[in-house]
Amino acid sequence: MMNSFPLAGRASLARQRAFVSKFLLTVLVSVVSLGVWAQDKQVSGNVKDASGTGMPGVSIAVKGTQRGANTDVDGNYKISVPDNATLVFSFVGYKTQEVSVGNRTTVDVSLAEDNQVLNEVVVVGYGTQKRQEISGTVASVNSKDFNAGVVANPLAAVQGKVAGLTINQTGSDPNSRPTVRLRGVGSLAAGSDPLYVVDGVPGVPIQNIDANDIASVDVLRDASSAAIYGARASNGVILITTKRGKSGRASVDYNAQFGVDMVAKAPDYMSGSEYRDAVKKFGFTLVNDQGANTNWFKEITRKAPITSHNLAFSGGTENFSYRASIGYLNQQGLVLKSGFERVSARINLDQTALNGKLKIATSLSLINGKRDYVNYDAFTYSITNLPTDPVYTKDPTFQTPGSISAGTGYFERLGEFGAFNPVALLEQTTNYSKSIEYLGNINLKYSITKDLVFGVNGAMKGSKQDGFFYISRIPKSAQAGLGTASRSTGPVDNGQSEDNLLEFTLNYNKTFNGLTFGALGGYSYQDVNFEGFNAVNNNFITDDLLFNNLAAGAGVSLGQRANDAVGSFRSNYKLISFFGRATAALNNKYFATLTVRRDGSTKFGQNNKWGLFPSLSVGWALSEEAFLKGNPTINNLKLRVNYGQTGNSEGIAPYRSLALVGPSNKYYDNGNWLPTYKPSQNPNPDLKWEVNENYGAGVDFALWNYRVTGSLDYYIRNTKDLLYEIAAPLSIKPLYPTILANVGSMRNQGLELSLTAGIVEKGDFRYEATVAAATLKNEVTALAKGEFIGSDKIFLFSGLGAATRGTSAVPFSLIKVGLPVGAFFGGIVEKLDEKGQFIFKDIDGDGKISENDADRDFQGSPLPKFTASLTNNFSYKAFSLSFLLNGQFGNKIFNAERMMYANPNNRLPAENTIREALTSPVRDTRTGAFSYFIEDGSFVRLANFRLGYQIPGKGVLSRAQVYISGNNLFVLTKFKGVDPEMNTGFATAGIYTKQQFPKARGFQAGFNLSF
Repeated sequence: MMNSFPLAGRASLARQRAFVSKFLLTVLVSVVSLGVWAQDKQVSGNVKDASGTGMPGVSIAVKGTQRGANTDVDGNYKISVPDNATLVFSFVGYKTQEVSVGNRTTVDVSLAEDNQVLNEVVVVGYGTQKRQEISGTVASVNSKDFNAGVVANPLAAVQGKVAGLTINQTGSDPNSRPTVRLRGVGSLAAGSDPLYVVDGVPGVPIQNIDANDIASVDVLRDASSAAIYGARASNGVILITTKRGKSGRASVDYNAQFGVDMVAKAPDYMSGSEYRDAVKKFGFTLVNDQGANTNWFKEITRKAPITSHNLAFSGGTENFSYRASIGYLNQQGLVLKSGFERVSARINLDQTALNGKLKIATSLSLINGKRDYVNYDAFTYSITNLPTDPVYTKDPTFQTPGSISAGTGYFERLGEFGAFNPVALLEQTTNYSKSIEYLGNINLKYSITKDLVFGVNGAMKGSKQDGFFYISRIPKSAQAGLGTASRSTGPVDNGQSEDNLLEFTLNYNKTFNGLTFGALGGYSYQDVNFEGFNAVNNNFITDDLLFNNLAAGAGVSLGQRANDAVGSFRSNYKLISFFGRATAALNNKYFATLTVRRDGSTKFGQNNKWGLFPSLSVGWALSEEAFLKGNPTINNLKLRVNYGQTGNSEGIAPYRSLALVGPSNKYYDNGNWLPTYKPSQNPNPDLKWEVNENYGAGVDFALWNYRVTGSLDYYIRNTKDLLYEIAAPLSIKPLYPTILANVGSMRNQGLELSLTAGIVEKGDFRYEATVAAATLKNEVTALAKGEFIGSDKIFLFSGLGAATRGTSAVPFSLIKVGLPVGAFFGGIVEKLDEKGQFIFKDIDGDGKISENDADRDFQGSPLPKFTASLTNNFSYKAFSLSFLLNGQFGNKIFNAERMMYANPNNRLPAENTIREALTSPVRDTRTGAFSYFIEDGSFVRLANFRLGYQIPGKGVLSRAQVYISGNNLFVLTKFKGVDPEMNTGFATAGIYTKQQFPKARGFQAGFNLSF
């Protein structure tokens, strides 16, 4: 059982600072006290390539030490070495060579070319391919290139590493998931997240996987690469390969990280004295000034410690290998009582039998997690509450009856709507979940012949989650929705899932007369089940038992929970698939891949349960042609062209094509509450999956002995049959007001650049830089007018409630043909008149300003037009330094917070407001996505920084490294809010409100040990 999260007090922070200080001092002493050199001698020589030409810039290192040198322009070198030294000669694009010096003083070496870059094996769907033979668009990130720092979600480890892959997170809630988009937004309602495949098992929730257990991440960016996954691959596929054991002696690896997160930037609201001055300045009367100067935001936030540990054991023989690991993560949140705690365990086994004909790979993982949630309304209250009010009071006229009886002393303005003590709300709410997740899979491969392999892949994954919530009768916010005092609420819910997968494959590979041919055929069956139960009661006579005795509440017997006292559910869906792939490589010059998959899903309508998803890609290695082969500048140059279709079924719940009925209000009859039922969903037998049709072309290149490598891609991604919940037309005789239907199409297109360059290689110093950049143009290309949509646009409503009070019914953005999806749409403010009222542009030229579409216009898109990242890696002897800069450009943010609070007349004196209101000339109370509140969302962020030191191994210690790192160290932006990184989810994309978790700036120290 997991322990609850303690609050981070001053004493605990002091102990942490003392620990970190002692830890770093120990590291420093260890570095200074490293061994001294033995007697040295001078060794010189020359390094040539296969043609006998001297090679400049070759790295020469003394094995087991930190000494090194480089060859000059003629390939000559000199280096001081101890007795019995071994020299290691290395150069990008050539095979590394180790030479024992012995008694020699002259050592000449000839290096041979190494096609390791081209022969690198890359994980693709249902198999692997050599990098050179891939004709689709696949990006790979090895674990050694992961971002530094403690990460609860492993996707943060590859942020900024893949062109076209954006990972955004609004705030730093440890329990929220980032928004992940690959080549733009792919859907309106069916979900835009990629498909995650872990060790060959699709649909695995990766947010709980320990990043220390991951060996590589491969991203299938285009439809030709992803089409082998058919109806689930419309938004791309991310393949996760976990670490496995290797033959050889046993090894032990231990990784530990210790860090602290703090609020990077707080909201800019008035202090108590500023509020008092503003009230007088604008002619208002102070509302019962309590004489306090409370910073409510600081009261609900804290410095949050975070720790991570991972211990792994691995080893094996020629026929058997293993790797077992256990990990622990404890991440407190920046807000009181928020946090995430995880214990994970994994074991991977590999067995070869029957004289090498049978290969068995098994994996088993178990994750136990606890998540402590917070009510986001606390952010709203921390901003709107008067800074002149205290957190606590002894005056009973400013306390709830529950607070008086419990002696907590929380200050509350009892007679005012919307004024709630956020500290009381957080401290008197218990809201957490416990979960257990498991994944077990076995993969068998039997070689019928040396060219023909039969495979079986079976997997079982599931989870059990229990949720607990209780808000006591003490805070005023607990009583607002119940109508009477001294109420409390305690719901409990539990749910579990089970996902079973069985796949059969037959794989044939043959090489003859310069032609390498491969063929794959397979069948997949997946059965997914969900079930759950929930119960709730309120009006408890005591808070001592929390939710542990729901029968102690009087709410059910009084009829207050007549509609939701108890509930349960169960759902199921199945996916049956047939798939195949053919590959061909001729003379290592010409490459082609053809895939096809046919999927049948129970999620969709009777008339559209099956879909066919083909793809074709071809490649041409120009560098292998006679006119380029052996070129000293161009080592690799390959052209690629691809086409493919994929589908989107992941974001659709089961039974969406059927007519459903659900519980409605209960009625009281003869002493009993009896249930009623009503239609809750319209049928749609024509409901089908969205289809993504992708065209692409690209080039892979390597230059100057592989000193510079990269790729450039252009793509057009057309998505048709977009799903969206719309008003049900009368022609279908609806049973319910809305219906899920296929309503339109959309296009994403852009360029993607990946570039890695070894910029400096001189002596012991190296500098390598990697750029990942992408452009994006999104456009809605069609809407199904007529039966489903009566106009050329669909207005979007944020549904943000208290975050944009009074504007939930105001459309801020829309879906319209010719514009980006979710485009901001509103009036253009030309200026303010002398009374502070907006003067809008007369767009239609009729001489008057109207509230209809004629005088509203496109105000920009929340989607960035350009994204870029720059990873810099420096090394000098045993020291290493890396940092990541990333940025987004061309997107807009609708600052709803400024809209609500820039006009002081909107909130003063009943609420606090932003400092901008002190000097703002705005006195207009109208709301909407006006140009005045649309801001540039571009930014550049120092996202990650790491400084490390490698300590030479000695004895049983084969490797040791210590490091310090930081995250979100600074951001450059014109945006006036707290942070410009916005959720790119659908209806609320790019809308900034006060109801957001703060963004963290983190610092860590850690070490890695290998034995």
